[in-house]
Amino acid sequence: MKIKKVTVIVAIYKDIEALGIILDSLYTQTYQEDYEVIVAEDGEDKAVKQYIESLKYKNLVHTTQKDKGWQKKKSLNNALRSSSGDLIIFLDGDCIPYNNLIENYVKMAEEKTILCGRRVELGEEFTRKLRSSELTLDTLQKKYLRYYFKLMRDKTRHYEEGVVLSSFLYQLKYKNKTSHILGCNFALNKEDIYAINGFNEDYTTPSVGEDTDIEHRLVLAGCRLKPTRNLTNVIHLYHESQYTPEEHHQSLKVFEKTKERIVCINGIA
Repeated sequence: MKIKKVTVIVAIYKDIEALGIILDSLYTQTYQEDYEVIVAEDGEDKAVKQYIESLKYKNLVHTTQKDKGWQKKKSLNNALRSSSGDLIIFLDGDCIPYNNLIENYVKMAEEKTILCGRRVELGEEFTRKLRSSELTLDTLQKKYLRYYFKLMRDKTRHYEEGVVLSSFLYQLKYKNKTSHILGCNFALNKEDIYAINGFNEDYTTPSVGEDTDIEHRLVLAGCRLKPTRNLTNVIHLYHESQYTPEEHHQSLKVFEKTKERIVCINGIA
């Protein structure tokens, strides 16, 4: 499948430090063709605006909205409206991509296909080192296997998702396998997400709306799920859980009310 242009959407809320590491990686990618990065801010933080305006990166777009509580779906739809790529990659603002992420997503792209990446969940010490630049992403990526015991002592979760496989080993492990969307790291064709009217803005609490709901509707619309794990790797920075069981339950209630509808009412349009 020929991809003319890629859009990477990074969903953030105030965390400039993590955003800086993400942008450093996104603008030193192995992919050398046309792509843009959209910082989808849920809120209007002056410090975020000033930081982005101070940067010299090309094709960097900033979308924002008034801070009225958790409105990630609205923020993602804002970014989609501003996007010009035909392949859309979604990243969360606490997930640092490996430098070959865009290249591998483009290689894996197919019609009516959702590309499903995964994440390593770092512990507190390695997160501190990355945030303070004591450790660079490039070093961690290149020497990942050597850090095995230190990462385990730091209570890293899903360690295996940081390992990079060759194309041959990927085919051996994942050929004919299916997957599921994690909202922090996935990609799809722009026409497919527009066909279901984007993200459902009825979700005003985290967890279900950015993956379970969007996956459910895309599959109903005829898309298939394709794993890209160990090829489109991201490093998730440690933080406390960002939502409560009550918020998750509230999201599930929205899902039950709307899951029969492929095209959401409160979306891009």
